Amino acid sequence: MDFDKETYQSNDNFELTIKVYPTEAEKTIRFYKDLNNINISFSPKAEEFEFHQELKKRFIEGPPLFGDDSEYIDEYTISKEKPFKKIFLGTISESVNEIVFEIPELNIKNKIDKNFILKNQIILIKGNCRTIYGGKNKHFMSKEIKVELE
Repeated sequence: MDFDKETYQSNDNFELTIKVYPTEAEKTIRFYKDLNNINISFSPKAEEFEFHQELKKRFIEGPPLFGDDSEYIDEYTISKEKPFKKIFLGTISESVNEIVFEIPELNIKNKIDKNFILKNQIILIKGNCRTIYGGKNKHFMSKEIKVELE
């Protein structure tokens, strides 16, 4: 995962880029058309205050088990030189007591209490793709960003 900046204000827009690489040789992967297989969470840096946005998302590898599912699935051939790459646009907004991280395309809305950010402005972003048939998670590299309150 990558962000377009390292530091954001509490009322900024952001770009989050995910990349999926094969572990070895070229590979075919498949995603639901609505990218219904990506988990992303925003949480304060301190582990004990971790928040999660659990999305019912699935990542598919291999052939379909139940016939033609191309109506719901897009297929991509990836290699180390040409990974699957997707940019998501999001917003950071501030209410009286919370900072809100939203990625509309993934239906994500994470809220973090402002008190946590006043103590430590570092936000930890975690994510993964989940396989359908094997139930395995493929984790993205975690990323930290800084959020400054206005």
